[in-house]
Amino acid sequence: MAHDLDHLQPYMHDWIDYLSLPDDSPAEYTGPRCPFAKKVRDENRMKLVKVYDYFSAYDYWEVVTRECEAFDGSKDVVIVAAKSNEHIINPDQMSGGVDAINTFLNCQGRDLWILMKIEPLFTITMIQKISALDDSSDFLREKGYYTTRYSEAQMEKVVNGRKKYRQKLNDRS
Repeated sequence: MAHDLDHLQPYMHDWIDYLSLPDDSPAEYTGPRCPFAKKVRDENRMKLVKVYDYFSAYDYWEVVTRECEAFDGSKDVVIVAAKSNEHIINPDQMSGGVDAINTFLNCQGRDLWILMKIEPLFTITMIQKISALDDSSDFLREKGYYTTRYSEAQMEKVVNGRKKYRQKLNDRS
């Protein structure tokens, strides 16, 4: 019997292709596209971890934290994914969990940052180096990537907040 996560690989492939479409392509989102995702996928610089059995948020976060602990930079991104279940992790819980783990990682002096994506089919956490994300973010900002993508509040939390946490890491060095 097929599991919903068996559809994750084609979903990720399509999602990355969508993120990489040219700016002028006919699509729901018409802003600048991510120039990094497709290259990372095509060069096998991402690891995909599927969480098949989770019965509480703790089960999911255990896998995410284990992957953070094991992150060695051999891949640019580690993606942890599970079938979405709003009775286990809803968008508010996901956002709070990501914020808490990012704060913890920063207080531990780890050059890591996690991002989230939660949709009806999949709950996804992406683990990357905060230094690499922040450098890429500066490049994307120059290209106007965030202009139509994020509100001011999202910019403050996602982009500027991450930059502040990276600065805290740099101040420790």
